[in-house]
Amino acid sequence: MIRLTQFEFYKIMMRKSIFIAIAVLLVFFVLYVFLRHPGLMDGTNYYKPYEGPITTEKVKIAHDQLDKLKYSAENEHKYGVLYDIAVFSPEEIKNTTSYDDRGNIKERTVNVSGIYYNKPWGYLLEYIDQFGVVFMIIMILLGLAPVFAEEYAMGTAALLRSSKRGKGQLVSAKFMASMLYIVVCVVLFTGVNLLVYWLRFGNLAGADTSIQSVGMYFYSFDYEFSPYRFTAIQYYMVQLVTHLIGALIFGFIVLMVSALSSTSFVAMLVNVAIVGVPYLAFDVLNLNPGSMMWIKKFSFSTVVRVTKLFQTPTTYSIFGLELSYLSLYTIVMLLITVGAVFATYRIFRSREVFG
Repeated sequence: MIRLTQFEFYKIMMRKSIFIAIAVLLVFFVLYVFLRHPGLMDGTNYYKPYEGPITTEKVKIAHDQLDKLKYSAENEHKYGVLYDIAVFSPEEIKNTTSYDDRGNIKERTVNVSGIYYNKPWGYLLEYIDQFGVVFMIIMILLGLAPVFAEEYAMGTAALLRSSKRGKGQLVSAKFMASMLYIVVCVVLFTGVNLLVYWLRFGNLAGADTSIQSVGMYFYSFDYEFSPYRFTAIQYYMVQLVTHLIGALIFGFIVLMVSALSSTSFVAMLVNVAIVGVPYLAFDVLNLNPGSMMWIKKFSFSTVVRVTKLFQTPTTYSIFGLELSYLSLYTIVMLLITVGAVFATYRIFRSREVFG
């Protein structure tokens, strides 16, 4: 079984398209980071004079200087610390009302009462959410769409099914090899992401600060209303594990579609439609989902992106039970995953003819 899994993993990794895609995506990611954020990114010296509890005096200084200071790339760090103080000042929090997708007022479980430097974590989290999901979707499609469909196209499926290990162990080996491939892809992108931003900032300061205070310079406080009491590094690990689980779930769906498809091209098109259309419509183009909100809420890209699962304390009433969005999403994905795995075994064992 181990040798069979190794062989299937080798088949996935030796596709030329995999190496080309990895090289292009990682080069594009690195260039994008350096071109979008040129120059030094370390702003610790600007935050040091203000670190600690947000006082009335700090708020007054921040507002006075923000009124005089016009944002530019050159003063991004100075503008950022003043903006952070203004955003999290007690007066601003008291007088600002935010609403979720259903029109309900967002409640703060954790109040940010201090100003701390944690910008490296804001960028690390942001780029798993934005570029990490694109990287993983492309790599999973290229690597896993052909896993079963290729056997049909080459005419080897019937031969494999008639072999000693063709009825069950072969499918298990393909599953394990596919999961290993996904883990390798996640580790690769995460490693590059960490290395790039460690080099850009020169540090990973603020790991012990609350996730609610983490953001990029002067914007993108994605977790300001999060109900979860994580530090930056704790949430980074949660995000990473959830990102991996999401990639595995999508991988199971891709494998099921591959088992149903006559060619790799067909499998690729169907999977692109399943994950790509909702992601493009709701996450990239930001279209109003209207009555299709459930597709946006329970799309496969949501769990790969992670962010929306931990942002706000949204709850749903299901048969009288109050479930958080995270809990409900987990249940739905678990049912889909179990169904996809079971269906893949049945399909590959029984289906003989593909048109």
